[in-house]
Amino acid sequence: MEASVLQHNLKFCLPPYLEQLSIEPCAPEERVFFKVATTPPYIYMYQCLCRDLGVTFPFTPFECELLKKINVAPSQLHPNSWGFVRAFQILCAVMGIESSLGIFMHFYQIKLGEPPYGWVSLSGSSHGGLFQIFAQSYKNFKEEFFKVQSSHKNPSSDPIFHWNGEPKFPLCWQSKPVRFSRSEGLVLSPNEKEDIKKLEKLARALESKTILMLARSQNPQDDLESK
Repeated sequence: MEASVLQHNLKFCLPPYLEQLSIEPCAPEERVFFKVATTPPYIYMYQCLCRDLGVTFPFTPFECELLKKINVAPSQLHPNSWGFVRAFQILCAVMGIESSLGIFMHFYQIKLGEPPYGWVSLSGSSHGGLFQIFAQSYKNFKEEFFKVQSSHKNPSSDPIFHWNGEPKFPLCWQSKPVRFSRSEGLVLSPNEKEDIKKLEKLARALESKTILMLARSQNPQDDLESK
């Protein structure tokens, strides 16, 4: 699909940032694991993340923090795992809970792909995950990707992928993703501990697709309680 068509069809960016980002075509030989250039900064992105899951640019602080914590590029994280990330943020917003890494890590753990490079996935921790996977089989997602490029050539002036000139998350695939086990290494606040208890009371595993639909609901709290 042409980059211009993708730009029109995919709601890949929040309106205030449209002039600061563009979708660029990929050459036939390009692959998502290729090392990216730093000027101007760009990343590879799967179509399904925007089309099916509602991932938009710029990434939320929680998404940036998670990618940085596990040391993976956005396209290195499997789409179903992005589904967990999106559903978690929406569920927290509906329940009045702040999306935090500590809470998320309580429910999930990392599954590494084949070294030195491979897709990274999230699975339920020993406490059990919150959601069912979005799709049993994501066909052709590996071939359906595009390049998202910042209009800022200097990283120090780029607000999409950088903060004070430093990347908010890995822009290209990493050979050493970081495993985590529950909330190890993080000090949970009293509020986070209480919020974990609230989430543990839910009838799990929730359907990811149902939770994602709450983002477009007029009465998300009522819709959640009816599930």
